[in-house]
Amino acid sequence: MKRFLLNPLLKGAMVVLPLLITAWILWATFVWLNGLGISALTALNLEQFIFPASGLIIMLMVLMIVGLMFQFSFFSWFYQRMEMALLKFPLVKTLYGAVKDLANMFDNTSHKSQQVALVDLTDKGLGLAVGIITTDSIPTVIKDVRNNCDDLLTVYLPMSYMVGGYTVFLPKDKVTPLDWTFEKAMRFALTAGVSQDKVDDEALLK
Repeated sequence: MKRFLLNPLLKGAMVVLPLLITAWILWATFVWLNGLGISALTALNLEQFIFPASGLIIMLMVLMIVGLMFQFSFFSWFYQRMEMALLKFPLVKTLYGAVKDLANMFDNTSHKSQQVALVDLTDKGLGLAVGIITTDSIPTVIKDVRNNCDDLLTVYLPMSYMVGGYTVFLPKDKVTPLDWTFEKAMRFALTAGVSQDKVDDEALLK
């Protein structure tokens, strides 16, 4: 009974649910953007320009214009000054920083300098872990309490099935760089290895 009913049900759910959830997130995003655009048109007394999906088109045009504006150094300079002013407020700094970090996850160019590595934690009884070398510089406050920091690397260890992880300082001899993209490594780590390719297996074992 289990073989003929439960197994096909679970298989169907595994196929359909990811598609439905993805479609729902995309649809909710489009509806939200469309609502913002329509609200902007209404506030500007431009109701004559409202038609199905007009708000979405307006918002996409605004995002494109903002992106084009940042090609000029003046707008980048102004944005940096405004960002620095906002970050002076503790609550705004926490919320804005978290949202910005989340948005940067979708920016492929921001991960080019972040090296994927295999971290040796066998002496701690934790085996080998996938980590991300975020920077090779150590904060001054760490150097003040540790005499020799030249052999340390800043490594981020993502946690499986969770939005979070640990940032650790490890000796260079405990970290082995991998020829693995940031996106594939994060997907592997966050799904505990469930989502992976054969190429990823070979990269991890090298």
